[in-house]
Amino acid sequence: MVRQLPSVTLKSGETAEIFKVTGPEPEWEERLLSRLSHKGRLWDRPMQQALRGGLPGMKMHFYQMRLDDHAVGNITVVEALERPVALLQHVFTDPEHRRKGICNHLMTLVTDDFVAAGGRAMYLGTEYEGPAFRIYQEFGFRAIGEGGAMVWAPDDGYPDSFFVQGPVQVRPAQWGDWPLLTALYQREEGWDLRGYILGHFGHSSYESAFCRVEELIDAGKAEQSTVLQIEETGAVAGHAFLGKDEKWPDGPWVLDFFVHPLFTERTGELLQAIEFPAGRKVQAYCDEAAEDRAEALRGAGFSLEATLRGQYSTKDGRLVNVHVYARQG
Repeated sequence: MVRQLPSVTLKSGETAEIFKVTGPEPEWEERLLSRLSHKGRLWDRPMQQALRGGLPGMKMHFYQMRLDDHAVGNITVVEALERPVALLQHVFTDPEHRRKGICNHLMTLVTDDFVAAGGRAMYLGTEYEGPAFRIYQEFGFRAIGEGGAMVWAPDDGYPDSFFVQGPVQVRPAQWGDWPLLTALYQREEGWDLRGYILGHFGHSSYESAFCRVEELIDAGKAEQSTVLQIEETGAVAGHAFLGKDEKWPDGPWVLDFFVHPLFTERTGELLQAIEFPAGRKVQAYCDEAAEDRAEALRGAGFSLEATLRGQYSTKDGRLVNVHVYARQG
């Protein structure tokens, strides 16, 4: 779907057109991606698929500003759910047209649309306290820690109104979980060691990580990406997958998983959905403080294999012992 939005007057006095393109819209692929391929193949893939045929469970909106039929600015928004949770991506202004207010015009349209849709929260990543960071703050985004992650929640009750206790379902992950997994992994509370394969410690974005997991699955290096979803709100409260530990020749598989702290008692349901490969060793890593994580592993047939003492330090400088659990299929 393509919608032409009202024209705007830039600080330079020029009149610019703005288009909102929602995939699938294959005729717009070249016009959009010719200016958005600077991040590389990992990011090109979902944009191409969204424009060519759509991706299950999500919408991808491109807000593009054109001046004299030349693309001078873009913001991309990935949304999931009827009351959306979103990722703000690919913010671009042509270097020759900066300081004309292009980003502010596009951000106003994006945030107005999101509020009108009943949006719950929108996440992004940028340089901490850099120029873009200041712009996003002006539009209501707040920092999550000090790593450049930010969130804006028009829903005043978020995240408590989203991660609510109630019935859950376990199902295979899909592209619609992309923003929902970032909402989960960006929780400041919860286990510190959240992902060994992709190196997730403490709260962190899952934006590029989800693309990487999908890439690993296509290459046969990961499988069974699975989520625990809250039925009432659609929030993803848990995630698990198997990935190969490629540091070792024909090495073991690794079970990676993270569950929202309010739902750790449901971890067993998530792990029960994983089919462990027959005849292969599977390992899982657990920081020493995560006893409920260790309990879930024992319930899934894992036993303690080793303890790595002082294996890493947390963001506040605390050394952490890591327990290695294993099971033989």
